[in-house]
Amino acid sequence: MATLFPGIGYTPDRPLLHYAGTILRDSGWAVRNVWWPELPDDGDSLNTMVSDIAWRELHAEVATKRLVIGKSLGSLAIPVAAEMALPGIWLTPLLHNPKVLDGLARMEAPTLLIGGTDDELWDGDAARATGHQVLEIDGANHSLEFAGDPQRSIGTLGAVAEAMVDFVERIAAAV
Repeated sequence: MATLFPGIGYTPDRPLLHYAGTILRDSGWAVRNVWWPELPDDGDSLNTMVSDIAWRELHAEVATKRLVIGKSLGSLAIPVAAEMALPGIWLTPLLHNPKVLDGLARMEAPTLLIGGTDDELWDGDAARATGHQVLEIDGANHSLEFAGDPQRSIGTLGAVAEAMVDFVERIAAAV
């Protein structure tokens, strides 16, 4: 079972998560998309809400083959994934959030971090310091796109999809 946690404005039907789900289903995974309820305005309540939903969603599943994919806000599920030793792909994780960094430091399962250098929430040095696999896309923004350059954005989507396919194949081979 793969669980996909979206961003605030980046829902499971947006390209990165849509293709992540397609890659997983094509590889034989069952996929569950999480859709956030109305989000609180303050950061502490938001952290708590995402952590509670992540805990509930990830503890509800008893499949032996498990994977988590999170985009931006969804990376607040990293501490729960670390606690459960679940492999994960984290698209534009919130690397300035201490709970996210602490979860990544504790993470022993295979982990792929993907971000762009023009994303103010991405910290490539912090990502590399975790010791996990990192795909950093030069000039990409928080949606892993390039403003005014759809062809380059589509090319980046292809590179991200390729990295996800490779990661999913390695996870499947290890189970």
